[in-house]
Amino acid sequence: MIVMTKSRSNLFQCSKIIPLLMFVLCAFLVFGCSKPKDYFWGVYFSGLPERIFAELAGEDAVFYILKQTHEPILRRDDGENYSSRILKNWRRSVDSSIYTFCPDTSQRFNTQYAFSTEYLKTHIAFITRRYSPDFAVSQTGGCVVVDFKKSRKGYLEFLTKYTNAPTIRENGNIEAGLGAFYVADISKEKIVLKRKKYCGKGYNTITVYEYGGISDLNPQKIDLKDFNRIPESEIPENVSKQFLSFENISLKSVSLVINSPNIKLRKIVYNCVDIVKLRQAFFPKTKGFYDIATILPVGVPGGQAGRPMQLCSKPHQMEGTTLIFANWRSDNQRQLETFATDFHKTTGIIMKIKNYSAYDLVKTLFKRPHPYNLVMIGNSLVQPEYDVFFKDFLKKDGLLDFDLPHLNSLRNSMIKEEDDHEKTNIAVKIAEGLSSEAAVLPLYQETRSFYYPTEIKNLTVGKNFIEYPDVGDLRW
Repeated sequence: MIVMTKSRSNLFQCSKIIPLLMFVLCAFLVFGCSKPKDYFWGVYFSGLPERIFAELAGEDAVFYILKQTHEPILRRDDGENYSSRILKNWRRSVDSSIYTFCPDTSQRFNTQYAFSTEYLKTHIAFITRRYSPDFAVSQTGGCVVVDFKKSRKGYLEFLTKYTNAPTIRENGNIEAGLGAFYVADISKEKIVLKRKKYCGKGYNTITVYEYGGISDLNPQKIDLKDFNRIPESEIPENVSKQFLSFENISLKSVSLVINSPNIKLRKIVYNCVDIVKLRQAFFPKTKGFYDIATILPVGVPGGQAGRPMQLCSKPHQMEGTTLIFANWRSDNQRQLETFATDFHKTTGIIMKIKNYSAYDLVKTLFKRPHPYNLVMIGNSLVQPEYDVFFKDFLKKDGLLDFDLPHLNSLRNSMIKEEDDHEKTNIAVKIAEGLSSEAAVLPLYQETRSFYYPTEIKNLTVGKNFIEYPDVGDLRW
């Protein structure tokens, strides 16, 4: 690991030198200005992560945190043009086979380690292996050169992903990045982020609170600024009246994972679960459900509106089979028990509800074998790639206790494909394959209002801002 300083990004340029006269006047009137006022940003999440690693950027809560603590090599904030907050300059050859990156060596991971050309060379070599085996990396002066054997036009997009952001391991559970914040504390109840450099007109502390249901909601917390990670029906009434609101259809699908190696059993569940009743039972107060046909939400190329095709039949050999439904909410027990009773009447299959805290459930999601057969999960387009919807179903130690090798082969082809049209075709095949394997039942796409404090003066809507804000950029 190597060391550096300064940032040309306004993320680290908030502190202003106060003229001596103003300082003295402030001290006289207010009995001292030695301790600047802190500004807090609080947000609720269901299921706090145990680890904050760049490689886990596909997880919803982790990505939200990485947006504050890490900085990708390149950004594409307007959806078209590339820029960087951690490079002094960069360029590519006309045929997109040679790329040159010159790091801003004033950037720091933390007080101990800084960003250097040597670090960037090592990091670029490591992450580029995920993209292509046919490349060479060299260092020229203060710059790093990546030379591919042929044109690689998709490489810039690859470098915008937070999974590829510069990162260093601070301890067993935390990585530090080049973002405005660092992880100061991590526990079962909350994760606290602190700004690296004080900003008088911005938020200096971010607290991510655990949320398991409406019983956890404490609207009296003065730091709560982001209620957008909890169901809209559970947002306090004063928030909807006092905050700015934006209508939005999220690029997020909510599905039922069907975890059984028995495909006949999976297909009964897939075809016989009443989608409308399950949605209402799991989220009793939610009304904004947008039907989707596959796990891909509408708005993502290949996503389709409408419900999945279902044809329920009742094979008698499955009667008496027991399935465990993992419930991570605290306010829907009665509704889920009613749903389970109705499902048993329809299929003869016993559905037992097992309650978890969201925190405890998260610890089981990616470990085989799972202690349940059914669980509700959400998949968000946290990064502009199809794999965020598929990888957790197809990788080892994912959401399932069984393998789907033919779909994983398609996934590998999709990852390597650079033609957007062909990539979409493969993604559609994978989404349809997950449905035909009855591994996941698409339930709905989230449509909701998003709320933000009126104090923010530079609020920009669009381009993934609403759901995953760069809190370090917000000013008033």
